[in-house]
Amino acid sequence: MDKIIPAFETTLFDSTLSDACADITELGIDSLLDDGVFKSIPVVSLLVGVGKTAQNIHDRNLLKQTIKFINSFNEKSIDPQKLVKHKNKLQTNPRFAEEELGRVIILLNSNVEIKKSDLLAKFYRAYVNEEIDWSTFCEFSDITSRLFISDLDVLYKVANGQISDTSQCTVYKADRLIALGLLDSAMKSMSISSVSGSQTQRYIQVNSLGQLYCQLCLS
Repeated sequence: MDKIIPAFETTLFDSTLSDACADITELGIDSLLDDGVFKSIPVVSLLVGVGKTAQNIHDRNLLKQTIKFINSFNEKSIDPQKLVKHKNKLQTNPRFAEEELGRVIILLNSNVEIKKSDLLAKFYRAYVNEEIDWSTFCEFSDITSRLFISDLDVLYKVANGQISDTSQCTVYKADRLIALGLLDSAMKSMSISSVSGSQTQRYIQVNSLGQLYCQLCLS
C-alpha cells in the first residue's frame, strides 16, 4: 500500500497521465500491456510489475477499475483552487493520503462492476470540489459497494416521478433501495387472499440522501 498510494495519487492528479489513461480505455488493456507503451504511467507500472503483464485476474480487475476511476474523475473539471488545495493536503500529510486514497483503492479492489468505480469517481470528484464532505463520501461509497447496479434504473425512475409506488416496479428492488437509505416508503394498501397470501403496496419516494446520490450519479 505504501507504494501504490503515491503512484495512484500522481496518476490521478497529473492531467497528462490521466489523459494517457483515457487512451488505455479506448485502445484496450491487453494490447497496451503487451506493447508496454503505457507502463510509464505510475499506477499501471506498479500494478503490472516490471517486465510483466497483468495475467492474474485479480490484478487485471484492479487495473481496469483503477483506470475507470481515473477517467471518470477527470471527465469534468474541478475548481482549480480547490484542486490545488486538496493536492497540497495530500502531499503534506502522508497519513491523510493513506487514509483517503487507501480507502479508495480498497473499494476499487472489491469492485466487480465497472459502473461502481465510475460512481465512486463521481463522488470523489464532488468531495475534492467540496460539494460533499468526507463523511458523505464514505457513506455514498458504502452504499455503492452494497448496491445492485440493476436497481439504479428503479432509483432514477422514482427520482424523476415515473414510479411512485411499489405496484409500478419490482418490489424487492424497491426494498433494497429502502434498506440502503435512498428511498422512504409509506403504506398504500394491503390485501389478503387465501391463494396468494397478504400483499402490501407502499408509496415510495427519494429522500434527501437519495436525491443527492442521484444528482451526483447523473452528474
